[in-house]
This record gives sequence, structure tokens and C-alpha cells, in this order.
Amino acid sequence: MIARHETTGIRFGGDGCDSSSSGGSSPATLSGPSADSDDGSTSTNEYCPGDPREFRRHVSRFSPSVLAEVDPSSFRPTSPSFSCVLADVDKHLQRMVLLLPAFATAFASVERTDALHQWLAGFDVGWVLDMDDRGSFPRREVGRRVREWAHALDTMDRVFRHRHRAVRSPVNDAAAEELAALGQLAGESASAMLRLSGSVVALGSSPSKLLAALDVHAPVSETYPVLARMFSWPPSHPVAAASDAALASLLDTSRRCVRDLSAFIRAPQYPWRMPQGGEVHPCVGFWMGYFRCMLRNRVSLYFVLAGDRSGDEGQTTPLPPDEGGLVMELISCLEAVLEEKSGALAFPGLRQIFMLNNTSALVRRALRSDLSIFLPPGWVLAREERMEGYLKGYLEISWAPVVSRLVGKPGALNVLRRRNPLSAFYSALENVCSMQRAWKVPSPALRAVLRRTVSENVLPAYGRYLDDHPEVEVPSAGRSVEELEHQLSELFEG
Repeated sequence: MIARHETTGIRFGGDGCDSSSSGGSSPATLSGPSADSDDGSTSTNEYCPGDPREFRRHVSRFSPSVLAEVDPSSFRPTSPSFSCVLADVDKHLQRMVLLLPAFATAFASVERTDALHQWLAGFDVGWVLDMDDRGSFPRREVGRRVREWAHALDTMDRVFRHRHRAVRSPVNDAAAEELAALGQLAGESASAMLRLSGSVVALGSSPSKLLAALDVHAPVSETYPVLARMFSWPPSHPVAAASDAALASLLDTSRRCVRDLSAFIRAPQYPWRMPQGGEVHPCVGFWMGYFRCMLRNRVSLYFVLAGDRSGDEGQTTPLPPDEGGLVMELISCLEAVLEEKSGALAFPGLRQIFMLNNTSALVRRALRSDLSIFLPPGWVLAREERMEGYLKGYLEISWAPVVSRLVGKPGALNVLRRRNPLSAFYSALENVCSMQRAWKVPSPALRAVLRRTVSENVLPAYGRYLDDHPEVEVPSAGRSVEELEHQLSELFEG
């Protein structure tokens, strides 16, 4: 039996097969599950602004006290920094003082367009102005772009709220004029930022599309209603209407992607080439990390799963009733594919080692993440029992034939093997050890369990045979019980 832990059954210790409990970087950066921790890509065709232009004329009508504190030399595009949100807000507020006059009604559209470029470039999202709804979105940059965009939208919202509170009281002509210009800047910024949602919807079908859609849906659903209330935009306002349409498109896109996830897990174009050492398949790390990323926008995912249940033909869709049901369904799909693909491993016992490694990795990754809150009662115990079945099958296939060589009379020739039982045992043992030294069990805890279990099945039978047959001449080198134990301790090093 496998040694039990109070929580997980098998004692998972040390680095284990799950060398990174986080599963690497967000799979949103990937077009397919190629590794446990792929991340990012180089940027191409990205909008690269110069120094922002200083709109000093007419700026005196807006908050001259703030202008006195402005350092024009500091106005350069800033990089997102989650640890410096407040400092970023201060910088953008100072930039706003110089750029805001261009959004007054007296300014021409060319000046306003230039100012909008400068404004968005300061958040490192000037590239949204180069996007359209026809899919002009570089797939290999999807994760990085969406993260930049979400951070920029959050910071932009803070800047607008801060400035709105500062100028709305006391009410006077200058404040009213600045509020109008602020609303115009907010509207044009929000409209430009929505271009990303159209490009995400236009992406080709892939796992990364769902993550991108959820990552865009969450900030749009949170930020745009706040802006609408702040600037009194009615539902018919172009930005309010566009944001509602974008949310509807993102939800529809997400629902279609969710329905395709099981097919993606099974898709032959993803890397299902089997590791010949029986180690953890890279797809386990990818998909378990993917499921965690999918749940980071749990509210948006809830709306996706709680939406219309009717399919295109009026049939019930396979959407689970909640995110927990979806996670369990997808993990079960992954387990089924692993079981199916393990049949391609031809060496006796290697299939069981592969399933032990991968089931152990699934359990570890689930328990060490927020996926654990969705595990139904008995889920872990069921996997422990499954692993015990794999271990039992491995022993029967790999080691029972070795031990069976000890059955027979010493010195008597076997008609088929033409050798005595002890010689047959040594030969079978060498063959198995030679092959299984190259098999890999990355988890130290699981590797220790396997070695101990093999030793407990082989060494006592060998010792009993030597005790029962003292007349048998045992080779002097490498054939004591202790020496065989050392030989078995070298298994599964890869």
C-alpha cells in the first residue's frame, strides 16, 4: 500500500514532480500548451511615441496651481508598475494638466487626436489606436498586451476619479469647463480602449482566446459603469452603448471557447508526444495552470456559465452549471486523455509509471492552488486509490515475473530457459534494472515509495530463496541482499 498522508494519501515531499506550483507564467501568452512555463514574446509593430507635446496655450484656464508644480521634462511614456500605482497616478495627473486643454471645444480635431495619442502613450497603450475590429491583434503578444491594457485602464480610472473629485467643487465657470474637457478626454480614452475587445473577439479559436476575453471582460464590466456614472453618460451615450455591446460580444465569445475546451485538450495538434521516460507530460502543467488562470476572473466566468443555455440549434449546451463543475469536468477530460495516450508506451510497466507520475502531479497542483476549493469530497481519495491500482499493476507487470524465476529446484535445468532458477532471476533482474534506471520519477516522495515497494517485493523473496537453499552457490560479487537493495535504489533516476 502507498504510504498515506493525512491530506493527500501519498506523501508528496521535496521538490516533487511539480517543480513549480504556479505552473509557470500565464498561459494567456501561449497559442497552445507547449511547455509548463512559456511566457511572453517580443513585440512587433508596436506604437512607439516620442516625448509628449506640451499644450501650454490655454492651459491657464485649468487649475494654474497644479500647473506650477508640473515638470515638463518628466513627461515620457511610463511603464506599468503594480507597486507604484499612486506614483503613476500623480504622474498622469500632471500630464493631464498639459493635455486637457486640447479636449476643450475650441480645439481642432487634429490637435485633439494628437493629444489623445500622447495621453494613451503615457500609459504604454498607444497601440490601441492602431487596432481595429478585423483582428489586427498579434496572437503571440496576447497575454502581454492584455495585461498592459488592464493595468492602464485601472490607472486611467483612478486618474479620472481623482481629478473629477478635485474640480467638481466649488462649481464655477472654470471648473465646469474643465469637467467638460475631462469628460471628453475620458470618453475618447474609453472609446479607444474598447478597440481591444473587438480584436480579442476576432481572434481565431484557441485556449488563449478565452483567457484574453475574460481578462478584458472583467475590467470593462467594472470600470465603464463607474465612468458612466461619474460623467452622467446615459445608456444612449456612444461609449456606454459601445461598452454594453463589447461585454455582450465578450460573453458570447467566452461561451463558445468554454464549449471548445474539451476539444482543445484532446486536440492532436497540441504536443501529445509521449515522454519515453514516463515522466510528467508538459500538458499537465499547461492545463492545470490554464484552469487557475481561467478562475482568476471568477465573476466574469460566472456570467459566462450562467448565461443562455440554448445552443445554436436550440439544443442544451454542455456548459456546466458553475465554475467548479467546469473545472472538474476539464480535469476529468485531461485524466481521460492521459489514460488513453499512455497506451502508446510499449515497455512493460512504463504505462503505470507514467500514470503514477501524472496523477501525482494533478493532485499536487490542484491542492497547492485555488483549484482545491472546487474539489468535491472524496476527489483526492479517489486519486490515491487509483494510484495504488497503478502501483499494483506496475509490480505485477515488471517485478512479478522476476520473482517468479526463483520458483524451481536449484541446479535443475529448466527445459525452456536451460538455466537454474537463480541464474534466471539474476538475468531478469539485470534486464529490468537496466531499463528502469532510465525511467524518470521526478517527485522525490513518489520515487522513494516506488523504490521501497519494489525492494519489499523482491528482496524478501530473494532472501527466503537463499535461506531455503543453502546448498546453492551464490556469486561472491554483487549478489548479497544488501547489494541488490543498493541496485534497486538506483531506479527511476532518468
